[in-house]
Parts: sequence; C-alpha cells; structure tokens
Amino acid sequence: MTASLAQDAIALLIDLAERGEIDPWDVKVIDVIDRFLTELAPALNGREAYDKSLSQSGQAFLYASMLVLLKADSLVQAEVQAEEEILGEADLFDFHSSDQTALPPNLEKRLSRRATAQPPQRRRVTLNDLIAQLQAIAATLEDPAPRKRLARPRPQARSQAVRAIAQLAHQENLSEMAVALEQFFADHEAELGVDQHWLDFEHLLELWANTEGPKFLHSHSSYAAEHRDRVGVFWALLLLSAQSKVELSQDEFYQDLKIRPLVVAPEANLG
Repeated sequence: MTASLAQDAIALLIDLAERGEIDPWDVKVIDVIDRFLTELAPALNGREAYDKSLSQSGQAFLYASMLVLLKADSLVQAEVQAEEEILGEADLFDFHSSDQTALPPNLEKRLSRRATAQPPQRRRVTLNDLIAQLQAIAATLEDPAPRKRLARPRPQARSQAVRAIAQLAHQENLSEMAVALEQFFADHEAELGVDQHWLDFEHLLELWANTEGPKFLHSHSSYAAEHRDRVGVFWALLLLSAQSKVELSQDEFYQDLKIRPLVVAPEANLG
C-alpha cells in the first residue's frame, strides 16, 4: 500500500510535468498536494472501500506533511545562504585591524551602486527533489526501525512481591490489623507519647513485632513473615490515617516514614 501510493504520486508528478502543468525546476508543492488529494478520493461503495480510502488518505497526508517539510527546509536554507552573502559583503570592511577606529580612506572607491535591486533569494524545489523525497518516505515506512524492548522486572523480585501480597490477603480482614494497631497505640500511650512525639516506622515495627506481631504471623519463613508484617502495618497505617487517627510524615520521597498517633485509650471515650 505504501509503495503503491508513492508510485501513484510519482506518476502524477511526471504526468503533470509532461503536460506542462507544473515546472519541473520549480514545483509548487502545495498545489501538487492539493491536486493529488483531489484525485485520490474515490467513490465510496461499502465498508471495505471506505476503510481503503481512509487508509490511503492517512498515508497521503503523511506524504504531504513530509513534502511541506522539504519545502520549508529549502526556504530556511535559502535564508541562511542570503545571510552568509550579506556577511561576506560586510567582511570587505576591516574596522578592527591596526587599532583603526575611523572609516578607511577613499571609501567611495570601495562602494559600487547596483543598477537594479538584488532579486530575493529562494531555493526552488525541483521535480527530482520531490520524487527522491517520496521514495525515501516509502522506504522508511516499509522498513521501520525495530522497537526497543521495555525492560521487564526480574521474575524473582516480582514473584516475591506477589507472594507477600497474596499471603497478606489470606488474612480474614485487613481492617483487623488496623483495629489491632489502633489498640496497640492506646495500650502503649505513655511509651509512645501519643499526640506529642513522632515515631519512626522502623521503631514501630520493632515494638509491634515484640508484642502484637506474632498474633498475625502464619508462616515459618522469617523473611516472608517479616516482609508481610511490614506491608500489613503500613496498610493499617494508611487506613488509620484516612480515619484521622494517625498522622504520617515524610521529609522527602523514599525517605523514612514518621508516625504520630492521635488516638486515645478506649476507656477515655466512655467518660
């Protein structure tokens, strides 16, 4: 499809040049693109014809954009060449040699008046330029560069994470750990300094593992138990934070987490 479209476009360009409708040495790119798009639209009969026309139109617009880019590059190149010529004329005057600050003598002999104004510089796009560009686009579309494969996580690390989450989900209800953690804060109010001091997450895990943690462990693997307990406590803290029962603080991303319990002993709520 891509090669056929490029061949049709090249055939149209050659036909227009042979009939004298375009100048092979100065092709009007926009006019040629408009002519090609007009002749491309066929009579639509059925879904298959519509899909084919839509695909061809999309490719045609891609070709058109690349040809317009070719024309734009040629105009920019012409402007750069014109600026270089102006700078070359300015180099005829050397104002910086031998500490000379005044104009050079006999300046009138260095200047010459042109009979007519210099015509505007422009870089023409020839028929060969357009054909070469169409062939280059077709070759690029038919032989695209291979996509870079995205780096996938190592199976071992992924399996460990899945195992920890699965083991955690086997508990009857994650809210049970949140309730137990809330009660833990109430029971250790004096030690933790509830509503006054910030508690490091690692310190909380250590206290939790020595008291309430063993009640929630169901595995003989020390690594799995420790990892699951860490994840469970963190999830419970998120739940308590959403209930405004604890405050969570972190100075920077991926840094130490600090906790400040806001709960009080359940007996205090009865008074």
